[in-house]
Amino acid sequence: MRPGGLACEDTDTGDDAMWTWMQENAAVLGVVLNAAMLLVWMAYLQLIFASFRKANRAVIHIASAVEQESDARCLVTNMGSDTVYLLGIKVDLRRDGNTLTTVVSDRVDDEAPLGGDLRARTNQGPLEGGEVLDIGSFRKICERAARQADETFEPKDGDSVEITVVVAAQQAHRLMGGYKRFEIMQEGEQLRFRSNDVLTRQIGSAMRRRSLARAIAA
Repeated sequence: MRPGGLACEDTDTGDDAMWTWMQENAAVLGVVLNAAMLLVWMAYLQLIFASFRKANRAVIHIASAVEQESDARCLVTNMGSDTVYLLGIKVDLRRDGNTLTTVVSDRVDDEAPLGGDLRARTNQGPLEGGEVLDIGSFRKICERAARQADETFEPKDGDSVEITVVVAAQQAHRLMGGYKRFEIMQEGEQLRFRSNDVLTRQIGSAMRRRSLARAIAA
């Protein structure tokens, strides 16, 4: 027999053996293929879920604007797409190695009824996606924090102030927020608040969220 004919016969025999093996193991192959398809769909759904969470994650940015001295304004921006509810402003004043911690939410300290524009009296309330809120000057924030803690404190005596913005996100089901530290610097007669961080650090750990939840509740 010619070599070409022999090769053709061997190929046909191999194809028949493969086909026979597939028929005999059809059930096993079906299970394997279904499992592989399930893994592909799980990976695809996980990617969609991760993208959805990232797109709807609340990202808070804290910045200084308008002025360069102690009357510079502290601006809070909701960089996410969903509306969040601003729960409070936690202020950590550091002086000579000691830290004074308090929560400052309201803009005024008197007991007069809240009337007119509510946001003129308190920082609490909804903050839409892309919306910016002026929570007051750094000097006033430090003074309110000291008064809230019954401490005599002048901003010029401090070393730094860390501001943490706490919000309720994801339809008020999750506590989130951001924080940034500003160094307090005396330059001549001017008092400046400067941060070494351009971006705002986000609250990530569950332990820090629980700690902030207790601080806000208190």
